[in-house]
Amino acid sequence: IFDFGNGWGSYYMRRYLMETDIETVRRIADLAALSMKEEELDGYVQDLNIIIGYMNQLSTIDTGDTKPMEHILALQNVFREDIPDHSNRREELMKSASETKNGCYIVPSVVES
Repeated sequence: IFDFGNGWGSYYMRRYLMETDIETVRRIADLAALSMKEEELDGYVQDLNIIIGYMNQLSTIDTGDTKPMEHILALQNVFREDIPDHSNRREELMKSASETKNGCYIVPSVVES
């Protein structure tokens, strides 16, 4: 299931699909900008280990005869015809913004630096 044809699949399995600990959960929470209470960490460690256990079970399934697919459903995109429109609605669209400057939208910062 994780065979990328270049050896990375087995590396991935050894590196990431092993039991996790509190420090790993703290690191994941930090990377995801999540705040967790100390008393919740043990529960998250257990939950993550259950998920990793399921992934380890999936990795044992022989998928050699399975055809690759992009999507489980046979869906097809329906596109409209691409017809160039030479109208310039920039000013009209900019009017709906609460704040603009030099033709750009001004939005509040959402990522702390």
